[in-house]
Amino acid sequence: MSTILKLSAAMAITLWAASPVVAKTVKIGWVQGNAAFQAEQRTEDGFKKYLADNKITDWEVTYLDSGGTAEKVANNIEDAVNRGVDVIYVTYADLRASSNALKGAKAAKIPVYSVDSGWIDGSTADITTNNWQMSAEVSLSLINKINGKGNLIIITTDKIKPVRERTDTLRAILKEYPDVKVIGEYNFNVANFYQETTNAVQDFATRFGDKIDAVWTPWDEPAQAAITALKGAGLHVPVSGMDGHPEAIQAICAKDSMFIATGRQLFEKWGADLASYAKRVKIDGEDPQAVTNGKNIVYYGATLFTQDNCK
Repeated sequence: MSTILKLSAAMAITLWAASPVVAKTVKIGWVQGNAAFQAEQRTEDGFKKYLADNKITDWEVTYLDSGGTAEKVANNIEDAVNRGVDVIYVTYADLRASSNALKGAKAAKIPVYSVDSGWIDGSTADITTNNWQMSAEVSLSLINKINGKGNLIIITTDKIKPVRERTDTLRAILKEYPDVKVIGEYNFNVANFYQETTNAVQDFATRFGDKIDAVWTPWDEPAQAAITALKGAGLHVPVSGMDGHPEAIQAICAKDSMFIATGRQLFEKWGADLASYAKRVKIDGEDPQAVTNGKNIVYYGATLFTQDNCK
């Protein structure tokens, strides 16, 4: 080999070795059950923090808000598949109308990781709280607050799997407390949960007045809506929620608060998990199911927070 060729080869090797590794741009299709949920915002915060901590700046994230409707969730999953994204996230959604859409994602070999939405065929894995555990602790706190007897209002929805689990847990507990009577129940539309909760509790307050001894709600924002309605009616009764948002913690610790208990969930951790899964699959080349150790559902515990924890 001539001196010139040797030099050229050496230069080429040097240049190749010195060239930066080009990171793959990961395209995420993020299907939100309802962008208005504070849980959505906190999960996104955890996702963004993971990217910042790992100096990831070039991922492309398309947010698709479903506005609280199952049909829109399915349409948005199909949209994400058609966009050719690398990974799909589905957060706080009702997946019961999404079977075909998820099968389409599976056929396209696009992993689908959901949060607090339940697992069905076509989904890779769901990250969620153990909602039975959380509801058991929160519900018992509310029942103990009224000494195991009195008239209860239930505010709920059957449109989200975790909420169905929380409500089913409450009903199971109530079987052991025959002196707690459910005098009113309202099943709200997720798309308009805050206003419908406010209206429902106002109606119950008008009908039952000071006969209401407690109000159970499925998460913190409906709890806050219920409290606003009760205050407007001049009533002061204990109310429970779940999620453990900062505003709820502050409300529970306020003097003479009606908000007596919530369950603190790990939303930011879940967002970081979503980012980690995408990185490990699309950058590091791991199997989509291996990143959850082969689990269809990844459970996290929730921490009960009551007025006792304010001390």
